[in-house]
Amino acid sequence: MDIREKYIDFMLENVISSNIRVQLPHPHEDGKLFWTKLDPTVYMNVELEVIEKYTRSVKFNFKFDKYEVEKIIYIPIESSPIHIKEKLENTLTNLVSKTLIDDGRQDDLKKMYDEKRKTMFSGLSKMVGKVVEIEDKDSNKIVE
Repeated sequence: MDIREKYIDFMLENVISSNIRVQLPHPHEDGKLFWTKLDPTVYMNVELEVIEKYTRSVKFNFKFDKYEVEKIIYIPIESSPIHIKEKLENTLTNLVSKTLIDDGRQDDLKKMYDEKRKTMFSGLSKMVGKVVEIEDKDSNKIVE
């Protein structure tokens, strides 16, 4: 067995898991996509299935939502395992968002982000309990 084949086997067994979670983009009214850092984020699980192993690459079947996409991913032996994993995650993020957008599911993405925002802020309001509104510098009014 060649060292490259051993490296691919090592990567598949120890570094690349069979399920990766990717962040979905947040579409805005002007059609631009944003990946949020501070707001609530929506993720989607992607299952990875190895179809074939080659000398320097692997042919995967990616399954997410109702989609299945086959793609060959190059795994260079001169790159570190962490770099290869990050590159795979970036590739999956782009693939999932492109597939959803090309299928016309921008409204679904907006709804997912709206639901996530509602559940996040409803949990925060339960934790905080009461909100203090400041009418002026001297008095505070407690609102339930």
